[in-house]
Amino acid sequence: MTHGDELAVGVLHLLADMRRQRGMSMDDLAAQAGVHRTYIGLLERGERQPTLMVAADLAAALGVNLSDLVRLAEQQLLAPAGQPPFTAPESHAALAIGIRKTHLDHFTGARALQKLTGISVSMITSAVEAAYGTLDFIDEPLIDAGYEPLARLIEYANLSSVLGNLLADRLVKSTSGAYTRSGPHKFLDLRSTNDAYPDIEIKIALEQNRPKGHVPKAGMYLTFRYVLTERDGRYVRKSRGDMISVWEIRCGHLAESDFDVSNTAGDSGKTAVITTQAFNRMSLVYYVPELLPYANEKRYLASLATSSD
Repeated sequence: MTHGDELAVGVLHLLADMRRQRGMSMDDLAAQAGVHRTYIGLLERGERQPTLMVAADLAAALGVNLSDLVRLAEQQLLAPAGQPPFTAPESHAALAIGIRKTHLDHFTGARALQKLTGISVSMITSAVEAAYGTLDFIDEPLIDAGYEPLARLIEYANLSSVLGNLLADRLVKSTSGAYTRSGPHKFLDLRSTNDAYPDIEIKIALEQNRPKGHVPKAGMYLTFRYVLTERDGRYVRKSRGDMISVWEIRCGHLAESDFDVSNTAGDSGKTAVITTQAFNRMSLVYYVPELLPYANEKRYLASLATSSD
């Protein structure tokens, strides 16, 4: 068995151990990760090895980063003879380092979100945390190899697009068939399979920017705004780090008249930005005060049509 094979086995042992510690069934893990229950059994019995993407999805479903699992598995693989492999309870404490989580007390409009779209807090949590895990998993080898993190390698518009696609993909998986994916650059992003809920367009914006598209289109919108924090999670207003952190989520129906349309020389074609008035009418779903990019929190909160739980 090669070192790579042994490392893969170690990661799978850790995943199985963590699933049991969390009291999750194979069905639970499969549903959260968007794979078939039978596949989980094959992995845990060592009859299959996961792709990188599936391994990242499984780790995210368990609330950890795949990079942390790989590091821990390698540490245990290289541990002195006689040390119990993959079973020491204290070993999992190491996984708490660097794991980025959402917090329930930051959800302010969960009922409004579920009423409008059928999407729950757990689905949003799964999407955001999976995106964090994937982005951090990309950044770690880049940094180790002497490169800048992703946020410093690509333009912010492309970074927002990456985040939006990661969130859309995980949301589809977490809804267990209630929504399907239209595909990148196709309106609307999420297609509902339930007549009780609308299709959804996902929009991403950096800091205080209002989300935008190329043309105004009516529909249900789910917007995510993010800031760039330091690697330790600290956010310094007016300063940009290199780690994506979602600070706000809103949802609501927009009409074509809710967009400001411009076609200036600085734009790549037409640009349709959600108006301030329409944006403030959207229900606030999630808000992290520590990441607020505005100077005055009271003024920011006063401008919102907050739907508090």
